[in-house]
Amino acid sequence: MAIKACEILGLNKKKILECISKLKNVKGRLELVKEFPDKTRVFIDFAHTPDAINSAISSLKTHFKKDVTIVFGCGGERDKNKRKKIGKIVNRLCNKIFVTDDNPRREKPELIRKAIIKHINKEKVVEIGNRTSAVHLAIKNSNPNEIILIAGKGHEDIQDYGNKKYKISDYKIVKSLQIKKNKTKQEINFQHNNFLINKITNKKLKKDFYGVSIDSKSVKKGDLFFAIKGKNNDGHNYLNEAVLKGASYCVISKNLNKIPKNKVIKVTNTYNFLKKLAILKRNYSNGKIIAVTGSSGKTTVKDLIGNLLNSYGCTYFSPKSFNNSYGVPLSLCNLRHEHEYGVFEIGMSKKGEIDNLSKLVKPNIAIITNIAEAHIENFKNLNHIAKAKGEIIDNISNFGYLIIDRENKFFNYFKSKAEKRNIRVVSIGHNSKSDIKIVKIKKFPKYKLLTIKAFGKKYKIKTKDQIVQNIAFAIAVLEILELNVDKIKNKIKDIKVLAGRGKIYKIKYKNLNFNLIDESYNANPLSMKQSILNLSNINKNHQKYILLGDMLELGSKSQILHENLSPIINHSKINKLFVHGKHIMNTYKNVNKNKRGNILQEKSDFKEILLPILQNNDYLMIKGSNATGLKKISQNLTKGRINAI
Repeated sequence: MAIKACEILGLNKKKILECISKLKNVKGRLELVKEFPDKTRVFIDFAHTPDAINSAISSLKTHFKKDVTIVFGCGGERDKNKRKKIGKIVNRLCNKIFVTDDNPRREKPELIRKAIIKHINKEKVVEIGNRTSAVHLAIKNSNPNEIILIAGKGHEDIQDYGNKKYKISDYKIVKSLQIKKNKTKQEINFQHNNFLINKITNKKLKKDFYGVSIDSKSVKKGDLFFAIKGKNNDGHNYLNEAVLKGASYCVISKNLNKIPKNKVIKVTNTYNFLKKLAILKRNYSNGKIIAVTGSSGKTTVKDLIGNLLNSYGCTYFSPKSFNNSYGVPLSLCNLRHEHEYGVFEIGMSKKGEIDNLSKLVKPNIAIITNIAEAHIENFKNLNHIAKAKGEIIDNISNFGYLIIDRENKFFNYFKSKAEKRNIRVVSIGHNSKSDIKIVKIKKFPKYKLLTIKAFGKKYKIKTKDQIVQNIAFAIAVLEILELNVDKIKNKIKDIKVLAGRGKIYKIKYKNLNFNLIDESYNANPLSMKQSILNLSNINKNHQKYILLGDMLELGSKSQILHENLSPIINHSKINKLFVHGKHIMNTYKNVNKNKRGNILQEKSDFKEILLPILQNNDYLMIKGSNATGLKKISQNLTKGRINAI
């Protein structure tokens, strides 16, 4: 605004910029006092009213695009109503809050602090009356790249306790602090994790750990193992195995003598403890968090974005399909201080699950890939599925974004819901109004050349196996984060698709060489349709076969949804359909006779029925719901164990 005003007055722009570069901050007004080697920045500001504190925090968040840690208090014998207001403001805008004293005068300082704290979530707040100690702890426990605001005094140098007044300056406190912050990543993680555990237990424990696991088979040295009691297994039965594999400590809820006491953290409920740790991990993270939900494609989109973000900074993305009530908190617990980005997957099978899980994740950016009849047995219709997926919008963090496909039937519903919360919407798709527009796809023998227009900028991207819409979702994330897309446009073609999600294998068996498209991880009506069309669109003159299994959890709509696949196959370039399962017979019976292959009563029939008709360079796609077991055929084929089918 200042530059524009000067230009209107006819001043030379070069001269304006030269003058701006010489300007110095006003003392005590968002003044950067110290920047540590790990990029922790400490600011002081005079703000002590609700509006001023709101403005100071918001300015820092907007400029640095990071959460802000605040150290503050409220004055005594002044407007007492502002304590509640400020408490609510910092609770809304900050994840780490240190409440201390600020000129309590003749009021009891502990009562002032209490009046503030009761309006702040207890997992966010630390109460320390001594202002010097509060500033010291905030900086000592800060993570790399953290932004710390010490509010209330600015340039003042007096602390008024009524009968006594002390010389104290926020500026001098910060400047004089001698805190070593050049620890190793492991040391910083140990310190941070220990801080969080002590915050949950309200005890001063010394429990150093690096990662978190709920599966004794996946425990790594230095992990914290949670003994979770599930439907089929109880983690308490695997404590010895976890310790032998290197677990530093085990979180348990039963009185057991299986492992040394110094290896135990005893709690009432291990799952609730896992969730509490997940909440704190998220609250204390300075990384940009992305969450992906939708009826299909969640894992593929998550992995693509995670792999690309690793080119810009340290990134964590949840392994496999960790998208349920155990997988999401477990993934959050493995978020570390050095992670600049985190990408998480959120799934559901019924109403309310996405709301509960996205409350943990609190994404800065959320993606809804698509809406289809997955798990429709638990819903009245597709509209109800859309509403359940839309629950994620309620938990996008302030100043956040929602990315959706403009061709999505529920685009306007999601857009309206997001805009009511001032969440910014970014659209992708072929539609000319899309923010991230898929302009053209040119096919070459070994790759596809994709032209994408993102907010007016054109990118040409080479890809092999990745779905075009997924690439558009990834580009949208990079644009929102203001990252240079040119840096990764040649990397996308080298990112491998996960097994069971469209990965193409060259299978050799005796003198036979054919192409296997492994889609065996799972299936719903939308992903079935997309997979069939993807195979049909492969420009090869070789035969194209599909082996389909049941789509499960479709309830009373199962028959019609399986029948609806038949016309898609009839109008495709698929040569023959083979099936295995009860419900998929509804597809088989309605497919044109010339496209019917055969029925596999048992999976072992594959060798006698399907394998003999395959010729060199033919294509075979295998797809069905996970519980059908078709992935065992794919796994045996890819591992050269055809005789084991």
